[in-house]
This record gives sequence, structure tokens and C-alpha cells, in this order.
Amino acid sequence: MGSYYGSNAGGASSSFWGGSGSPSRSRVECAPQAAGSNQPNASRGVSGKCAFNPTDFTPFRLMSSRFESHDTRRFIFALADPEASMNLPVSSCILTKFTDPETGKEVVRPYTPITTNATKGHFELLVKRYPKGKMGTHIFTLRPGEELLVKGPFIKFEYKPNTKNHVGMICGGTGVTPMYQVIREVLDNPSDKTKLSLIYANNSRRDILLGNELCELQKTYPNFHMYLTLVDPPRRWLGGIGFITKEVLKAFLPPPGEKDTAVLVCGPPGMMKHLSGDKEFVTGQPPKQGELTGVLKELGYESSQVFKF
Repeated sequence: MGSYYGSNAGGASSSFWGGSGSPSRSRVECAPQAAGSNQPNASRGVSGKCAFNPTDFTPFRLMSSRFESHDTRRFIFALADPEASMNLPVSSCILTKFTDPETGKEVVRPYTPITTNATKGHFELLVKRYPKGKMGTHIFTLRPGEELLVKGPFIKFEYKPNTKNHVGMICGGTGVTPMYQVIREVLDNPSDKTKLSLIYANNSRRDILLGNELCELQKTYPNFHMYLTLVDPPRRWLGGIGFITKEVLKAFLPPPGEKDTAVLVCGPPGMMKHLSGDKEFVTGQPPKQGELTGVLKELGYESSQVFKF
């Protein structure tokens, strides 16, 4: 079956969702977290100097890596101070750089760290390797002890506690990483009562990223609701089936025009075009939000309520 989710996806372990039940359920049944997996921890927010330099690329040493899916790995990099944390504003990305040995040209790509500011001594990147993706291929070749050049942070969507009553999120594949950063920032703050709704789409079950973490958060926090949908679901799948529809958006997102709400969108180009229209990219300039089009426009949302990562 064709898919606008493309190949911009990650994956999950084989211990994921299944069992009997209706495939149209809006909340999935979650498998218990595997032993040794990361548990949600309390975030202390941004306090102190950021671990990254916004003007110069700085080397960070790779500590270890492991597969998150069939084509995506988690890479853990050491901070210069083992007692320091990233102190990264939410939501922000960092830039990575290396020099392509074949062309001699610099390759630069943004990534969103998935560790919280409560984590000391290291940060994690979720990296997907594309067939022709130079940065992902480069990072996949790194071995423990080798370094990656990083610069940042670059604030994308500035979140402040309790400034929104409801934040709706739509993502596909690796587009889950900025959503996860916002989700953790909200849920790790006991005083933040913001309601969160995540619609997360992938081609197949093996393409789900951060699944165990998201599932555990959904079980733990009543203000976080998640809807997973797959184009090619396995047997006895309990989540959504097929593309993201208007009916799903109406059921999970804050209504168009509702005060103090936001809708965040991140995914591969086909998905962005279908839902919101893609951003505007001009060589040598930061991307612009661009015109709001697609299904969200048809439902009555305005550009002031929608943010495209």
C-alpha cells in the first residue's frame, strides 16, 4: 500500500502492541516496559549554561549506541562535564556537521535531543539512516570514543508552562522527536497542567520510535493521550489503521480557533503536504512556516494556531 509517511520512520521492539480487540480503538494497550529501559524522570527545566555553543561547532564524544529499530539507532554522547546537563530550551534542535571525504564539502543536519534537562553527563540523539542520507550514514559509522561536531541550540517552538490549555501534536516517523521533547517538558513538571494529545503515524509496527517511553507516559499521566495509527498493521493490532483522517483530527486535536491552544506538526514531506503544507525552504536562510494548507486548513485552523517543525 502506498504511504505519505515515506521512509522517514523509526521502529520499535517486537514486544509491542497486539492482542484481541477492535482495531479502531483510540487508546492502545501498552506492553510493560522491558527491564532496563528508561523510566520517566523528573525534569528540573533549564537552569544554568547550555552545554552547546550557538556559534561554534564543538566535538562531543560518542559513549555508546544501540538499535532503536531496523534502521534507527540511539547515540549517546558525553558532555564535557559529567555533572552537567544540556540545559536545552524547549523546543530546540542542534546542528551536527562533518566533512564528506568524497566531495570535501561540509554536511550539516539538525537533530532534536531526546534526553531531558534532568539527565546529567550525556545526551541522546535518535538517528535514522537513509539510503542516500550522508549525515545518518556518517553517524552510524562512529565508534565509541569518536566525536561528532555539534552547534546549538536553535529554538524552534518556544514552550512555557501553562501558557496553553491544550497542545495537539501530529507526527510521523522521526518527526516524533520534537514532540517527545515537548511532552517530557510538560509531564515532568508537576505544576504544568497542559493537556497533550499525540497522533503518531507510521507505515508498520517496526517503524514506531520511542514506543515504550510514550506508552509508559500515557499510562502514568492522565493529561497525555496518544493515538497510534499504522498503514500496514499486524494482526490483532489495537491502534488506528490507515492514514490520518479528518475524523481522527477532530477527535484528538483542540478545535479550530480555540483560545490558548496549539497544533504542532512534524513528519516527512508527503505527510506535511497532506496535513498542513510544508515549510518554505530558501538556500542560506532559516526555513519559514509557509502558508497553511491541507487538511488542517480545510478543518478551519489558522496559521496562528499551527506550528510546523
